[in-house]
Amino acid sequence: MSKRSQAEKDIERRMADHDDDPQRVEVLALAARFKRSWVELGEVLHRVRDEGEWDRWGFGSFVDYCRKELHLRKATADKLTASFGYLTQHAPDVLRRDGVREPIPQPDTVAALAKVHEAETVPPPMFEAIQADALTSDLSPSTLARRFKEAIATDDGADPGPKQMDKAVNLARRLADMLADLQPDLPDELAADVEEQLGRLISYLGDGRDR
Repeated sequence: MSKRSQAEKDIERRMADHDDDPQRVEVLALAARFKRSWVELGEVLHRVRDEGEWDRWGFGSFVDYCRKELHLRKATADKLTASFGYLTQHAPDVLRRDGVREPIPQPDTVAALAKVHEAETVPPPMFEAIQADALTSDLSPSTLARRFKEAIATDDGADPGPKQMDKAVNLARRLADMLADLQPDLPDELAADVEEQLGRLISYLGDGRDR
């Protein structure tokens, strides 16, 4: 079982302190479980599947158990167990979050991370940076897909597209204009050298758009 956070311990203490008020205890219990519910379900499903408890309970398969006993589709059960398993192996600290002060990402987000991690299409440093952001901010799967696509495009070594070329040319020209304004305060040799190099860069980038 994952460790309890300080917030969870505090809620448990309050439940004990107010056990004479069932309504208050009920709200506290729901608050404690709300954000962690999918993690807890994923954990027990992971155990039921791996230890074969579904067989002991008289079901033909784990999928059969989920469908008939829990009314969970195979895709849902697979997502929950896979997401919990991924966090256990690659981000166990997330399992210690309380879900209130520290957000717990949704299973769709974790499943998307697991899929990309398994495919190994994104360089490790980029993947780790995006994963850290996703697990902290709970990025949606669509946002994750866009971030990973951009990471792959940046690292694939392909020639930059026309838009990137245009941006680079415009930036170089702006720098050249700024240099002209600063030229009286710069050494003549330095100003001339930078101006020449910027001219060559602009020319090269401009030609590159037609290559």
